[in-house]
Amino acid sequence: MLLPASLLRRRAVAAAALLALTTLAACDNVTDPPRLAEGEFTVDASGSWRYVSLSDSAIVAPTAPRASSAWDVAFFSTNVTLNGGQAGPGDVTGYCVCQNAGATDAQFLAMTPESELSDFSAVTAVPAGATFSAEVLTPAMVGWYTGSAAAPVADPARVFLVRLSDGTSYAKVHVTSLAPGAGGFASVALEYAVQSSATAAFGPTATITLTPAQPAVDLNSGSATASLTDWDIRLDGTNLLVNSGVSGSGSAAVADGTASFAATTTAVTQPQAYRNDRYSGVFGTSPWYRYNLAGDNRITPTFDVYLLKRGSAVYKLQILSYYSVSGAPRNITFRYQQIAE
Repeated sequence: MLLPASLLRRRAVAAAALLALTTLAACDNVTDPPRLAEGEFTVDASGSWRYVSLSDSAIVAPTAPRASSAWDVAFFSTNVTLNGGQAGPGDVTGYCVCQNAGATDAQFLAMTPESELSDFSAVTAVPAGATFSAEVLTPAMVGWYTGSAAAPVADPARVFLVRLSDGTSYAKVHVTSLAPGAGGFASVALEYAVQSSATAAFGPTATITLTPAQPAVDLNSGSATASLTDWDIRLDGTNLLVNSGVSGSGSAAVADGTASFAATTTAVTQPQAYRNDRYSGVFGTSPWYRYNLAGDNRITPTFDVYLLKRGSAVYKLQILSYYSVSGAPRNITFRYQQIAE
């Protein structure tokens, strides 16, 4: 049976309306692609490590940072560490574009966040041939033995000036003997003398042997310990660590002695000569700053662009300042942007 033309027209209009509503509903259900993370903010890295999740654009506070994957990059003073390699389980690696590697001191001093924005914006992909590196532990106490870890020989001539974990007492230390073991040293013997303050004379010389069972020593008490908090020097495999920086919560630090153990009369030296344990990755091989360019002991950023890779995600990062608006140091401002998912 043929339908009247008017009815056919009405059915056609209804069908068109239904198609329009269906299309609109389908459009409403379309999910926009996720917004790539980006931002600029300042972290107060003056008192302790500050951990940042770039994907969340947030500062996080993991209870056990070396076992946490909740962060990507961390800042403390001038140190920058990525969550990968020996520093953490995040598998974050880094590469430096280093577009300012050939800049002069005068050029660095003239750079500003505004003038270097174009360099940051120009990085939109990983350069061909880029090699990303992971973090490697770099102890402050190095050179205290020679030979391989399988056949080590202690070097008693290597003397260290140690600021202890309390931040107020000091010690001179050298390694007098050691023995190899499975997975590290079986024992390391230290000879040391403690200064109770920066102006005090050394106390009596003492010795102590560190082992995997009691790997650490509190030099003020002269006691070997397994404590994770009350210690100054710790045996960790084939490394001697100090209680500060990436290795502990104390204020310990190490400087190199310039005389024999017997001839060393004080363990106090210039503050900038003391080192902490740190992780050395891309920010160790390609430092983000220059020091004292204008003779004013200030930190000057290089404004180099770094790429941080975690899985398939890649972020570009540029450090802009070491100082707060009021001029306080260790307040690091950086900008970043995700350039790959």
